[in-house]
Amino acid sequence: MRLVRAFGLVAYLLLSTLGLLAQPSSAPSKPAMVVFRFLWKQGMPWMDYSFTVSESGATHFAGTGNPAENGEGDSVQQDFVMSEAGVKNIFQWAKAADYFQGEFETRQKHVAQTGTKTLEYHGPSVDTSTTYNYSPNLNIQQLTKLFQAIAVTLDYGRKLEFQYRFDKLGMDKRLQELVELKNNGQVEELGAIEPILRKIADDENMMHLARMQAKQLLKSLNPDTTASKPTGSQP
Repeated sequence: MRLVRAFGLVAYLLLSTLGLLAQPSSAPSKPAMVVFRFLWKQGMPWMDYSFTVSESGATHFAGTGNPAENGEGDSVQQDFVMSEAGVKNIFQWAKAADYFQGEFETRQKHVAQTGTKTLEYHGPSVDTSTTYNYSPNLNIQQLTKLFQAIAVTLDYGRKLEFQYRFDKLGMDKRLQELVELKNNGQVEELGAIEPILRKIADDENMMHLARMQAKQLLKSLNPDTTASKPTGSQP
């Protein structure tokens, strides 16, 4: 009798284990993403663009240049890795803004049009978005300022690529503009254009001033990784 009971217990445990193994494993959740979209026909240098930023830092940019800038409306696609500080700031500001749930557009009248902007959050259990021209919410403002500054950086990246090929004599002037924008906080994530900056810095045929300016910008690629604190969550 004891042998029968022991055999039955073993059989039960075996069947239970097989039953657990047969259950489908839950698929790993996709990383959360923040998306920023901009649309304005008068926008310079971009008429429209979007950023998609993953929690991992993987970032995709897609934009259309304004023909008034250079006579062409080229479409640009670029992938790069956002800095750790940039990722922390983006997701902290998104959280502080309640993941863009609610109305964030200003209620003030006669606000100047500066383009239609949309922020989206896509997470395991959240898919939300908000669209605005101007928002009084400080976290929305921080996100807007950051993404617009990165868009300027990428524009200078393509300009430097063009000048490296066709107008090296004018390179120092373009780089000086970029240095000034960096000092004024108007460009961010220079790591996205690191390849062209390094190419200029390492080219012994480039003018000395241009090489020094490129090296100066490269030195700024390792900023303090401490993320900025969110500034409240009320729109």
